Amino acid sequence: MMSISKVLNFVAVDIETTGLNERKDEIIELAAIRYVKGVETERFQSFVRPVNSLPKFVQQLTNITADMLKDAPFIKEILPRFRQFVGSDAIVGHNVKFDLGFINFNLEMAGQFPMSNALIDTLDISRIYLPFISNHKLGTLVSHFNIPLEDAHRADADAKATAELFVLMMQYISQNFSMITNGRLNSFGVISQSIDSLFFRTILEYQKGTALTFAAPKKIKSPFFNIIENSMPAAPDVSIQDVFSSDGLFSQKFPNFEYREGQLQMAEEVYDALNRSRHLAIEAGTGIGKSFAYLVPALNFSNRGKSRVVVSTNTKNLQEQLFYKDLPQLREMLPLPFKAVLIKGRENYICERRWQELLAQKELNRWDAQALLYLFVWKSQTQTGDISENSSFDRRRFSVTWRKICSDRYLCSNRKCPHYRECYVMRLRKESENASVIVANHALLLADMKMENSTLGEYDYLIIDEAHNLMSAASTHLGASISYIDIAVLFNQLAGSSKRSRGTLLGSFESSIKSSVLTEEKKGQCISQIQRIAELTQKCRTPALDFFNHAALMCSAADSYNKLRIKSVSEAEKLFQQIQSFNMDFKELLKAVKALENILSTLEPKQVKGFDQLQESISAIYMRLSEIEGILLSIVNADFDNYALWIENGIRSDKNVPPSYLNYAPIEVNTFLNDLLYKKVPSIIFTSATLALRGRFRYFMDQSGLSLVEEGGVVTRIVDSPFDYDTQSRLLVTSFLPEPKDKYFQNQALSCLKSVLNTADVGTMVLFTAYRDLDAAYDELSDDFFHAQRPLFAQGKGGSRTSILEEFKKAKNAALLGTSSFWEGVDVQGESLSLLILYKIPFQVPSEPLVEAYLDKLQRENKDSFMHYMLPNALLRLRQGFGRLIRSKSDRGIVLIMDSRVSRKKYGQYFMEILPGKHVQLKNELEMQNEISRFFSKI
Repeated sequence: MMSISKVLNFVAVDIETTGLNERKDEIIELAAIRYVKGVETERFQSFVRPVNSLPKFVQQLTNITADMLKDAPFIKEILPRFRQFVGSDAIVGHNVKFDLGFINFNLEMAGQFPMSNALIDTLDISRIYLPFISNHKLGTLVSHFNIPLEDAHRADADAKATAELFVLMMQYISQNFSMITNGRLNSFGVISQSIDSLFFRTILEYQKGTALTFAAPKKIKSPFFNIIENSMPAAPDVSIQDVFSSDGLFSQKFPNFEYREGQLQMAEEVYDALNRSRHLAIEAGTGIGKSFAYLVPALNFSNRGKSRVVVSTNTKNLQEQLFYKDLPQLREMLPLPFKAVLIKGRENYICERRWQELLAQKELNRWDAQALLYLFVWKSQTQTGDISENSSFDRRRFSVTWRKICSDRYLCSNRKCPHYRECYVMRLRKESENASVIVANHALLLADMKMENSTLGEYDYLIIDEAHNLMSAASTHLGASISYIDIAVLFNQLAGSSKRSRGTLLGSFESSIKSSVLTEEKKGQCISQIQRIAELTQKCRTPALDFFNHAALMCSAADSYNKLRIKSVSEAEKLFQQIQSFNMDFKELLKAVKALENILSTLEPKQVKGFDQLQESISAIYMRLSEIEGILLSIVNADFDNYALWIENGIRSDKNVPPSYLNYAPIEVNTFLNDLLYKKVPSIIFTSATLALRGRFRYFMDQSGLSLVEEGGVVTRIVDSPFDYDTQSRLLVTSFLPEPKDKYFQNQALSCLKSVLNTADVGTMVLFTAYRDLDAAYDELSDDFFHAQRPLFAQGKGGSRTSILEEFKKAKNAALLGTSSFWEGVDVQGESLSLLILYKIPFQVPSEPLVEAYLDKLQRENKDSFMHYMLPNALLRLRQGFGRLIRSKSDRGIVLIMDSRVSRKKYGQYFMEILPGKHVQLKNELEMQNEISRFFSKI
């Protein structure tokens, strides 16, 4: 059978630029490669002389220097030759609209017509057909298809890689996806107008021509799963000692096993707490291996007692580490039968019924069609239905579409649903009923608490990892948040944008009533009520739009980093009046829906087609409307003493949709957690590397509400790190720098930072508490790093958190500048991280709505907010940051704190007390350089 590559004739194009804005930035390199029948035939490449200076970060990224460009032609001289080379062929590029945007802008500036060639975008193609790959960058994709790419971020190398990628992806698609699948995707592409029809036309014409010899594609399954089983006959009696001791199972099966006394101690404590049904707060120092130290006793205990143990984590990274790395390893090593289930909140899962309903719609809108382009292949291959595994689909961007098809507790028919057997949520719940371990997250745990265990079911044993984050997660999830989208999606489901829109609940209802065998009187009664609901729905739209638009304007005008706390009704009188006005109309709508529900209950089910589903849908809509009313009433009647109320402006996915959210959350969560969790679950294990301060758990106990548990009900333990910090590390404090509030701090600190990084050519991470400090440091350091050909990575500059972290790990002398998300959950072992610099003490931002509200509450209670909250929180945060450095017994390194308050302020002694290893107070820059040089010269 002829390969599809034989019909591929195109020109692959790539450019390098000085920035992302075609109107402000310039092209510095342009390349095009012609392919005929899937093979390269000729090439065009040229540097371009920019009018303005070449930014240093661009030089670093591309390895294109100013000297290489100084004799190059200007863009207006190159474009005619480039245009002639390309001719009328289809243009292939990775994010090709970016390249053509620059090219066409420059053509128009030169008084020429823009290029109108057919465009094929390998980025879009990869998003449609490769939903499970980690990301869709060119480097990731060429690695996936084993395509060589030696000079990434150079136009000719990237154009070549893009061309080869296109050819291989076309082969992959033509061999693995049926003509029916590609035809359906083509229809979505036509409706959405988001992809050139040439791509699908080429695939479909090839498949038609080879239909007789085409082998049926094999079903591709997603690499993600949410059930792990270790099926074994009756298990031997395996004790904690048998697993963790110096000659135990781990020592026999783990290569390079290191016996850790602390890991054994922690495992025994966890097993004892589960066995005795009591609460345990256990701090596990860095290097203990706490995941195994609680998973093994949990599996052992579950196996013996046939009891389920729920494990909750705060971050997706740890949840996935437990499920895709730790539990599979334990399955290979432990002679224990077990079943583990990974479960998330139901809004993460697609609903089979709602999915089929969307596909069956005769008139899809452009936005839904584009979303379906990124969902269709994923849906055919997923084993879990969990949208978070789909890297192609942006839930924020397509939030409206996702809300139409995700699982919804109010719209779920459970066993009555015709798709019950294929339902991802129901299948997962059934599997979790007899699971040994359920791996969840704090968000689900807290939401489930509020809904009386509707997702997780009843459980008596719970392990909370990353427990230091439980309180902040509880503040978010025990409160409420609402946006215009929440209301608009519901209105659209109910009545559409006009009262007779097809595909809506009211439209279906009216159609069923008209075709029923009801009396004309009953029909008239139902239709009259349907029309009233439609009118009231339309009436509610404008006031909802008005108050969310007003909230967005208030937040923008305050210039408070997209968050504005409202401390009293008088501060936002107009907003409260608007919400109350909306609530009056909304209450009428609620009454009308309830009236329809009552009318429905008087009908004979057999006389109306689809009666049961209509009844369930009306009840579900009523409950959802009631939930929204409850949130808005709590906001209007806000308890400003015990709750924080604030407006937050998110990312605007549609210019017609207000970006504002209204948030209402409890300031303290201790009593909530005690009432909803501690009193109901007999045994809870709280663990983290940072729970105690100076050997005491008082702060964690007070904040979490564990101090409210009856005396003796909580056991506390500290398991020390196995690392020898005196030998492995050094803690340096720049006592000579001004304090951060001093006007000279920034200049002197940046100069000092520059000096440190010139002194130590080692893997360095610099942690900041604010982006403005990070940006200033990046600007200060980028020239030196470029000239030294040393990698410099910065959060928010040229890559995701995950991608820059992976690049940082590969290098041995790179520097990485990060903010809040890098202070914890980052594991970099070996030479890649030898120097950790903490730019400032990580105090909470006092203007954050919840923080500010808590500080105000403490002040009303005549408590010292600094000593009671700000200081202990910063101490724990600093310990988290410090823990990034030493991750194994062979690691060695320096922690440098550049905040002189540690030396000068009375409270500074607390910071010195909580950090391990030898401390050195630096008196001047020379001493700093000498200490750093001396330490690293011994490695």
